[in-house]
Amino acid sequence: MEIEDHYKLSSELFGHSLDVRGVAVGVTEQGKEFVVSASRDKTSKIWHRVGEDYQVYQTCEGHTNFISCVYVIPPNGKYPDGLILTGGHDHTILAFVFGNHHPIFRLTSHKNTVCCINANDDLIITGSWDHTAKLWREQENVATLIGHTHPVWAVATIPEHDDHFLTASADHEIRLWINSKTHKVFRGHTDCVRALAVLDSNRFISGSNDASILLWDIGSGIVIHSFYGHTNFIYSLTVLPDGSFASVGEDRTLRIWKDNDSKQVIFHPCVSVWTVTAMPNGDIVTGASDGVVRIFTNQDERMASQEVQMTFDDAVAKTAVAAELELGGMKVTDLPGPEGLLAPGKKDGDTLIVREGAKVVLYSWSASDNKWSKVGDVVGGSGATKDTSGKVLYEGKEYDYVFTIEIGEDSGMKSLKLPFNRTEDPWFAAQNFLERNTLDQMHLDQVANFIIKNSSNLAPPPSNSEYADPFTGENRYVPGSRNANSFGGVDPFTGSGAYRTGSAPAPIVDLGPPEFPVSLFQKFPQSSNLSGLRGKLTEFVNSMDLASTLDEKCVPEILRLASPPVVWDSSLDNSLRMCLDSFPEERVFPILDLLRFGVMDPQTAQLATQKMNIMTNIVQKYLSSKSPLNQLLVLKLTCNLFGTETGAVMIARSEIISSLIANFQKDSKNQVAAATLLLNFSIVTSGCDGQGNRLNANWSNKETQTEILLSAIQLLDYLDAAEAAYRLLVGIGNLITHNPMTTELFKSLGGEAMMENYKKNGAEPKIKNCAAQIIAVIRH
Repeated sequence: MEIEDHYKLSSELFGHSLDVRGVAVGVTEQGKEFVVSASRDKTSKIWHRVGEDYQVYQTCEGHTNFISCVYVIPPNGKYPDGLILTGGHDHTILAFVFGNHHPIFRLTSHKNTVCCINANDDLIITGSWDHTAKLWREQENVATLIGHTHPVWAVATIPEHDDHFLTASADHEIRLWINSKTHKVFRGHTDCVRALAVLDSNRFISGSNDASILLWDIGSGIVIHSFYGHTNFIYSLTVLPDGSFASVGEDRTLRIWKDNDSKQVIFHPCVSVWTVTAMPNGDIVTGASDGVVRIFTNQDERMASQEVQMTFDDAVAKTAVAAELELGGMKVTDLPGPEGLLAPGKKDGDTLIVREGAKVVLYSWSASDNKWSKVGDVVGGSGATKDTSGKVLYEGKEYDYVFTIEIGEDSGMKSLKLPFNRTEDPWFAAQNFLERNTLDQMHLDQVANFIIKNSSNLAPPPSNSEYADPFTGENRYVPGSRNANSFGGVDPFTGSGAYRTGSAPAPIVDLGPPEFPVSLFQKFPQSSNLSGLRGKLTEFVNSMDLASTLDEKCVPEILRLASPPVVWDSSLDNSLRMCLDSFPEERVFPILDLLRFGVMDPQTAQLATQKMNIMTNIVQKYLSSKSPLNQLLVLKLTCNLFGTETGAVMIARSEIISSLIANFQKDSKNQVAAATLLLNFSIVTSGCDGQGNRLNANWSNKETQTEILLSAIQLLDYLDAAEAAYRLLVGIGNLITHNPMTTELFKSLGGEAMMENYKKNGAEPKIKNCAAQIIAVIRH
């Protein structure tokens, strides 16, 4: 490579507190270039050049978990400065514009982390850990691309073909989609495919955890060329204006490729280089695990000063390198000494490991400087990835740690995997581990403390009582305590008379002036109609023709739920599981209704959560039901869990809300139950325990409040039932009262105009009054 083509550091952009996982670039309508970075610190930042440096123009907020990707849509008639899209671990895509640090809209349909975004003139495409890619037009999910069996890590559009898309996955495959259907499958990588970049309408490149980059012919589906040079996972690719391309990965390098060869290697002073993109002027932007955005240029006028360059080189030289990566099992005594540096390297980026006294040092050959440059000291590897520190890939997803837990069984020891990220609550990870492996909840503290002990710089939160609940910070349930806070009304499914689905609608219950804030959980405590339930259960059991495993003996066992507190023995547990496993979906409603009523008792609620894994096996399963009745009963069941099992509900809140909105049944009774659920969430995130007492700050943080407020705004669009609208407005009132952050967010999303509409056209006086109160808070 000629000296004038050699890239050097131009700028380092400091501002993020955690890994930068995505970078993108854009040009405003006025022709000004900008850089956007997305980070695990839950923010994205817009950077613009001021003189010779870059400064933060705007910090965008709204995600409730860390951000994993960013994409910039060029200026158009609707968005003169373009549109910035970010995807994150909160399962959402947020859209931002210049001058507004709050999102202007939110896309929700994915059921897991959104890890990649791309777009053409007509459609946006997103990929997720839920194994799907989705197409969006005008904020509507117009198609879901189903075919991959593991997380979709990369998506791409193809020039000149608005209906052609590429997706890459942890299942080692790349798929070409035409008209939302799989047209071709590209197989060639031997590990997770993490990156895609399209060269033209006929060719694209892909990068993988197998450390290779493959150049593909789209028409034939064959590999034209294979590129090797990276020594570990490849995370991101970008095409440069001259047709060459760049790649970054877990080996801490930015590599620039031209004429089928690696022309330059630039090491970074960090563990991982996560993302790369190219600017229109040919400069290259990277984002890394040290939270720094770096820009490299091959133009002298944009290169950093010699002092800045030396500081960068020193930081690289001081960075330790994992021994497993570079030594490959070689004995230190077999390595060359400093005399090995006398022979020149064959090409830019060649590496050499030498002994320097008691130390082992890695050097890289710089073709432009014609010398070996120190990369760092070689130390023992941490094993956090397959070979180096960084991330562990488990079931196609990234984690800081994947622990192996030995569980004793009758047949011997069983090894189970426990994935964990440092940003997670240890008890949250422990709870997921227990539920995923159907283990007893009695192990919760043991597993959580194991995580704390074996992961770096973590400590359990302080507790004021030996009965402190790790999820809520409140005292755990002590047998004999009860929560009587709830409101009444006749349940349309369990009221007097025969058990049937066509009873009267739920009554409108006025929460009383002033309309908010409300600090008591709202529940559905109506007793079940035992006669009707007994008849239905007996009928369903007899119709199954499964006398050997399911008979009428299970009916009285299940009916015990109607007379809490319940002794949760093996007979009840087995009867519930057999019926739920055997009944078709349209026949489980008697069991769901009995559970709804049973969990009004704190002891029964605790046992149901522990023994049945109720949040996963019942709530999340039947929220996605196509049966409005099942969804209704599960929503009521979830509302009734608040109080005793607030922690369990809050842990599952993102999945619950996502499933609810994706599968929402617009029956008026379902609307009321859904709005009640969001109202209860608002009570917790506003800092109350549902009994009128103040709660600790576990769930009343900025991120959770933002998540619930955005969800309430989205749900509001689905509602036409007066009582449902009222309860949701009360929940919004809870969230913005005495909270400038949520008030400003609600206002920025058009909240005042929404409330003016309800104030003017509300179907009930209390709706108009509540809307007027919210407007007063906004204008205060």
